[in-house]
Amino acid sequence: MKRSLPSFDEGAMRLRLIEESDLHETLSWRNRDEARVWFKTSTPLTYEQHANWFHQRYQPSETDFLFVVEADGKLVGQASVYGIDWQNRTAEVGRFLVDADQAGRGHIGRACGVLLDICWHTLNLDYVFLEVIETNERAIHLYRKHGFSEEQRYDGLIRMGLRKKQARTE
Repeated sequence: MKRSLPSFDEGAMRLRLIEESDLHETLSWRNRDEARVWFKTSTPLTYEQHANWFHQRYQPSETDFLFVVEADGKLVGQASVYGIDWQNRTAEVGRFLVDADQAGRGHIGRACGVLLDICWHTLNLDYVFLEVIETNERAIHLYRKHGFSEEQRYDGLIRMGLRKKQARTE
């Protein structure tokens, strides 16, 4: 059963757990051509597939938290922590998406910082990692800005990691 988490506010930005009513909007972000190219699975998803994932995999999961990002009360993006290993206090972060109309405004950069605070202080994790397509220079720059460092390259991906004690506080 999904653990209940509060919303996390930072100024005009808020991260809260995704709800069923958010699915149409998050799917529209995910299915944009310019967004899909950065996912390992880049084929468009149907609403039925997205809803099935939400009900059958996401909601029952104790190790997966997808947050929608709100700025000034409007949905602008999403960020996630998943595959949490509670015993070893590690997890993967990612699934960062932004509404096309909100791109370039710094929402995902700020959301990444809030998500890392959630990982360290709320979920009590010690280490997080992510995988990024090696040609996604904009994302790589963002992750480095938050303290992630490259650990490995494989199959066109870069694995980047960050330990709590190395995290940058901005």
